[in-house]
Amino acid sequence: MKTKRALSYLLIIVLVFTFSSCGMIKIVPIDPTPSTTDAPTEATLTVAPVPDRYTVNFEENEVFPSENARKASLRIDSAIKTAVKLLNTVEESSVQISDCDYDARPKQRDTLKYQLSKEIYDDVLSAVSAYEDYYYAQKDYPDVDLFNVFVSALDALRFDHTEIFLYSDAAINGVEYRSAYFMPGDGLNKRCSDKDAIRAEVELCSAVVERILEKMPNGLSNYEKCCYFAFVLCAANEYDYSDDIYLYDYPAYSALVQGKAICSGYAQAFYRLCREEGISCYYCRGTTPQDRHAWNMLDTENGPLYLDITWYDTDGLSSDYRDGKEQYLFMSQEDFDYYGYIQETCQ
Repeated sequence: MKTKRALSYLLIIVLVFTFSSCGMIKIVPIDPTPSTTDAPTEATLTVAPVPDRYTVNFEENEVFPSENARKASLRIDSAIKTAVKLLNTVEESSVQISDCDYDARPKQRDTLKYQLSKEIYDDVLSAVSAYEDYYYAQKDYPDVDLFNVFVSALDALRFDHTEIFLYSDAAINGVEYRSAYFMPGDGLNKRCSDKDAIRAEVELCSAVVERILEKMPNGLSNYEKCCYFAFVLCAANEYDYSDDIYLYDYPAYSALVQGKAICSGYAQAFYRLCREEGISCYYCRGTTPQDRHAWNMLDTENGPLYLDITWYDTDGLSSDYRDGKEQYLFMSQEDFDYYGYIQETCQ
């Protein structure tokens, strides 16, 4: 029995190998990955990048109309590029910043009490605009308190014509009142007699302003123009922590040409740009809980909007420009009061 059973097992094994060799039994391994040979190919979708709304172009071999125009380009073009890049992050706003005819604004000259003050106002304005000298002495006005008359005229001039105090002020010793010129940015502590050199720096400052306006993208609202101006000034400057920064107000020249400024320089430069573009803006002075300070105020159809470029100009310009409680670039009256600003003068 055992022999028969063994022969049966042997016969079965032989038959299996025989059938397998003839193709009747074929063991095929199962591939766990489904075949995709006949599956339809899915199209790859490519999304085109959204083009920037605003761009700025600079000619590679630009020919400049003057040496000052070339210097202005070297000074400010990099900041303009940064500003336009940031401008593309600005969302549309419903804020309508008003236009302004600056020539039609009320003048402080009209508020002068004495006729002599008005005459001094006109004479000083004419002389300084032409880089000429003026001189007044108490002895020539024995019946007049010349100090009060002259100072009131100069204060009105400073309010109405901030541009002449970029390079000139008055030298007063109590009995004599004369012109005093200085290089823009130096202040009265460094008087200068080279009026041609002074004029050249004033013209350079104007060339920088022209360059900023020339390269400003077309089609901006007043709100967007203000963003652009603020971005340029932030990108072009760092805050000046010098020891003598409080000796005098920094003029627009400091922020436009020198690349260093304090609050007065930022605010006056912004005011100058807005004035050139016909945007209703004011240069304001006052205090905050931290110190004396300067900023700007803009007219809108819904009341004043405040702008503090100094406190906005952080190490990294934030795209969150609209949040006044964090960045100070645009502040409502509520924001302004919340942070403890006290406005003393606005011109």
